[in-house]
Amino acid sequence: MNRRTGKVLFGLTTMASMIAQAYAQDAAPMQQVQVTGYRASLETSAKDKREAVGFQDSVFAEDLGKFPDSNIAESLNRIPGIQISREIDGEGLNIQIRGLGTSFTKVLLNGAPIAVASTGRTDNQNTNREVDLDLLPTDLFRKLTVSKSPTAAQIEGGAAGVVDMRTARPFDDPGRHFALNVTGTNNTVADKWGNRGSMLGSQTWGKEFGILGGFAWSQAKVHTTGFESVGWTNANLSAAQDSAANRNSTGGGNFTVPSTVPATAGNGLAAGTVIDQAFLLAHNPGLTIQQIDNAIIPRLGRVMDESGTKDKYTAVFSAEYRPLDSLRFYVDTMYSKKNTKMARQDMNWSLRNGSVIPLNMKVDGSCENGCVATGGTFANTQSFLEFRPYTEDTKLWGLNPGVEWDLGDKWKLDGQVNLTKSDFKRQSPTVLLTTGSSTITYANNGAIPSITSNLDLNNPASFGYNSGSRVNVQDELRNTQTKGAHTNLSWGDKAFTIKGGLAYDDISRRITSLDNSGAWQAAVCGNNPSQWINGNAPSVACNGIVAPGSAAALYPGYGTGYTAGQTTPIVYQGSLIPATALTNYIHANPSTGFVTVDWDKFSKDSNYNYYESTAPQTGSANTGASAGYISEKTKAIYLEASGATDVAGLPLRYDAGVRYVRTSQVVGGFISAADPRNAAQNLTLNGSKYPSINSFYYLDNNYSNTLPSASAALNLTKDLVARASVSRSMTRADPNAMRPGTNFSSPSADTGSIGNPALTPYISDNLDLGLEWYTGREGYVSATVFQKQINGFTVQENVTMPFSDLAAQGVTYASLSQSQKDAIDARGGPTTATVVMTRSRNATGKLKIQGLELGWVQPLDKWLPNMLRGFGFSESATLINQSASGEGSNGFIALGVPKKTNSFTAYYQQHGYSARLSHTYSDGSQVSGANQNGITKAAIFSDPYKQLDLSTSIDLEHVLDRDGWPTLTFDIVNLNRNSQRTYFQFSNATYTEYKPGRTFNIGLRAKF
Repeated sequence: MNRRTGKVLFGLTTMASMIAQAYAQDAAPMQQVQVTGYRASLETSAKDKREAVGFQDSVFAEDLGKFPDSNIAESLNRIPGIQISREIDGEGLNIQIRGLGTSFTKVLLNGAPIAVASTGRTDNQNTNREVDLDLLPTDLFRKLTVSKSPTAAQIEGGAAGVVDMRTARPFDDPGRHFALNVTGTNNTVADKWGNRGSMLGSQTWGKEFGILGGFAWSQAKVHTTGFESVGWTNANLSAAQDSAANRNSTGGGNFTVPSTVPATAGNGLAAGTVIDQAFLLAHNPGLTIQQIDNAIIPRLGRVMDESGTKDKYTAVFSAEYRPLDSLRFYVDTMYSKKNTKMARQDMNWSLRNGSVIPLNMKVDGSCENGCVATGGTFANTQSFLEFRPYTEDTKLWGLNPGVEWDLGDKWKLDGQVNLTKSDFKRQSPTVLLTTGSSTITYANNGAIPSITSNLDLNNPASFGYNSGSRVNVQDELRNTQTKGAHTNLSWGDKAFTIKGGLAYDDISRRITSLDNSGAWQAAVCGNNPSQWINGNAPSVACNGIVAPGSAAALYPGYGTGYTAGQTTPIVYQGSLIPATALTNYIHANPSTGFVTVDWDKFSKDSNYNYYESTAPQTGSANTGASAGYISEKTKAIYLEASGATDVAGLPLRYDAGVRYVRTSQVVGGFISAADPRNAAQNLTLNGSKYPSINSFYYLDNNYSNTLPSASAALNLTKDLVARASVSRSMTRADPNAMRPGTNFSSPSADTGSIGNPALTPYISDNLDLGLEWYTGREGYVSATVFQKQINGFTVQENVTMPFSDLAAQGVTYASLSQSQKDAIDARGGPTTATVVMTRSRNATGKLKIQGLELGWVQPLDKWLPNMLRGFGFSESATLINQSASGEGSNGFIALGVPKKTNSFTAYYQQHGYSARLSHTYSDGSQVSGANQNGITKAAIFSDPYKQLDLSTSIDLEHVLDRDGWPTLTFDIVNLNRNSQRTYFQFSNATYTEYKPGRTFNIGLRAKF
């Protein structure tokens, strides 16, 4: 704990003690527990859980504009069976339910589907059905509900469960109210103050009309440090260096060892010396050649530093009109905006694709099945600065009007329409500057590896436009939209009700990628050529040299700018930022220990804004997301019966129904094809005159699903409830695996990969059994066992088909390059030649997820004297086991699912004082499939994660008996300063480690 933090804690403690003394002198002791605030939230949640028929958990706001957590994901994390994923700065982002990934959870806003255009966690793509929750501030919400056992009336699409987020409405708390919340936030890594807050007001006029408006903001200063490897790899030794038949037996092999010592190697090595097996054994004493061959090392080991700001603004407006006691109209609206501005800086050891000489290497095993290099010296290598400033702008609009009408004693009708739109833009340029040949000293003690260069990496003179240098300008655009209408008609009473309804939903998403790297690089450091190939800029190295005869070779202009047959490369003069001036744009950075880029100056002098604004479309973004489109229009009808009766004298509540849904799907992929005029005019010898034709190609598909469900709750005693539920739920397939598009993996156009728009949904058959004992007020103990049996997981298959069949994917003979056409012609032409294409298809195997959920909320007032009342605790735990059988079962696993999670909170609330100490824990888990970086058995795993949070408040109005006085709040997030760590195959091979630090929050809250 630093000195400033200690002063803050001391000051707050002193203040609290003074207020407590004043209260003790002036206030009479209270004999009754006043159930408000956090305890009121727990009590309302317990009541809602008890009254539900199926398996449902809720989190309620403590009061107007006062949710019990600062983040929606953090609130849901307290519910058994819920796990959350976090951004690298520690903020909760996505949720997953009962062992299935985030894309298996259906997220609703005020009962209607929502889609947010965003890319998710740092270095993720969000190309499936994930919904990021960090855009939505908790202060503007009233209730979060997680339904783990679906009903026929619920919107389909969540094989794991459904989350409904309900914003605040005026009749939640009739009358006139205004709440203000202002909080200062300080992250110990950023060491700068940010702020967040909310204003929420409501007014009702009698029982007829009410309005509510709210505004929330957050201006966070963010700084995260850590380590990244971008995978681990091993050497790809030549036959002369490893003569064994099992050379490179574990796979991988992303870097080579040169056949002779280069002149730049140093370390006392004589230039020209042959590097064979004897050389490697002599210079790595104590190791076998298998150890040298198979030991893994970070392929881009790097210290990372990311800092900047995240600003979020959200406004809501809700109105309710009740002209009759039996008729209610409402409208909910929302607008939310997030602006992120970050500078991401990495200093990389460039091992990948390099030609590196290992010396005095140490390893931790015999390496038959792989091992980890724990130390060594690596000659003839280099480092590079990767400077990546990025901005992200996200917007979300929502409109949700509806009506509820009691038509008579037993008839009820309700309906709503909904519309949401979300836009996202990411600008992500890169400036990559390299050193010359250097030597790296490497040590790995199992934590973050030590990577030390013999060059001063904080000296601008160490960097230049050396081999591998580049600049990139890349943007990503996303647009999502949901619109729909839902209506329900019911007849009956508490004893028996039959209900039916119709639903229409239209959900779409488009991802567009833009890239102008070739043009910008040519202008920045490629000597600003005046002649471009393909009507666009070529790919030019930062030293201005292009290989003779390459498709991107540059030639002097002869009217058209193309001279057939010329093979001499031309070096143009006039780079906007020449190598001789580069040191004017980079400078030392004491905070990171390596150089950084003066981005304002670099972007201005390189004309970045022009190249960014004129960037053409391309097939994929630098996040790894592929350009694509998906639209799903669904029409659903359901019928459901519910009621209450007695069974053997015991009260029984039940619901049972069936939902039928028809899905019409349109999937689009980005297709880039050669312009056939180039071949017709023989303009392909040294470059194409006409640019490639870029377009989206669309395929459609239709399917239907029937989803039955039934739940029952039996009161064994007044306070003991047994529950059971059986159901079938669904999640539609990953759009990225369905999108059209063909990638040929060989120049002969004989093998490749294609999308499969005919993929059917994942279907989950669910069984839940539970027992709950309600002990009074907010207290209860619950135990639930559950099983999900899922089919529809995908496997890869090879399909042999005539080339002409690819026309259905938008690929024609005319779109091929000339060499591919020649290869097709040699095999009999497009109608005869066959191709072998790899695609995803639904497998017949099944994944079974079984689990146990435990919950215990317990106030301790019964066992404590009056002066100590107000204490209590809550505990939730989930145990999960996965197993697979049948076709493809070796590849079936729900990734990122810990076997054990738990959340424990000890709380106190009495006499105006409130405190909560919460601890969350999740086991480590597998977070990727195998065959990472070509190493057959390599997968990525996460370490166990523990986080301790403290939340306190002092209600000055209550403590000092002063009307209108505010509540003081003080919170600490990640009190234990836990890091997020993943590892590659072996526990001592750190894949990533991020250190978000602690965050302190000091605030005031007032209600009028």
